[in-house]
Amino acid sequence: MRRKPLRYLTVVTYGRTGSTAIQATLNALPGVMVRGENYNAFRGLHDYVQSIAETADRHTSGRPNNPWYGSAKLSPADVIDDLRRHVVETVLRPAKDTEVVGFKEVRYEPGHFPDYDLLLDYLLFLNKLMPGIVYLFNIRDAAEAARSGWWPGNDSAESVIATTNDWLIQAADDLNRMLGAGRAAVLEYGAWNDDPERLIEAYAAVGLPRDDAAVRAAVGERLDHGPHSG
Repeated sequence: MRRKPLRYLTVVTYGRTGSTAIQATLNALPGVMVRGENYNAFRGLHDYVQSIAETADRHTSGRPNNPWYGSAKLSPADVIDDLRRHVVETVLRPAKDTEVVGFKEVRYEPGHFPDYDLLLDYLLFLNKLMPGIVYLFNIRDAAEAARSGWWPGNDSAESVIATTNDWLIQAADDLNRMLGAGRAAVLEYGAWNDDPERLIEAYAAVGLPRDDAAVRAAVGERLDHGPHSG
């Protein structure tokens, strides 16, 4: 029996920012379980809930010959509650002693979100799906990231990454303003890779459980992952 309600967390980033190391440091914290990437699977849920909400907004649906028949009985809130159970039980799969559960995702650059407003709208949906979710935005110097294995042959990589950095920094500001202080933090690869204390401070600022020694050790571990991992 779980004693406390789950808390939620997501790492928002793009390829070659050290996000797999971030994932490792988070999983080193007591009671924290952060799953890896899922090809932004929850974007489909976002579209589904939006369609249900628009359908439920139809008010002339009482008769069987109405094109929106049945829509008045739809409850977007009930749909989200069911989706939350699905996400937690089948995707995130927390352990019995997990207090904070979440995931990282690297698919946030303009190739995945045509404009900033769409990205922010999706991030706000995640807060409906997983209430109280904490956002960790992980960025890297655009020139350094563009030279890494994720971006070979992409002549516009540095520009794309620079735009993504701007979006993620802005999203952190907007989410803290809209949802309350301490809901989002920006992590910068060059800073925390040189000094793990930057991670320790950021994690504390968003209220995560602490194990400073475990974070330092996780940053120092050599990661074994393929050329397209974070």
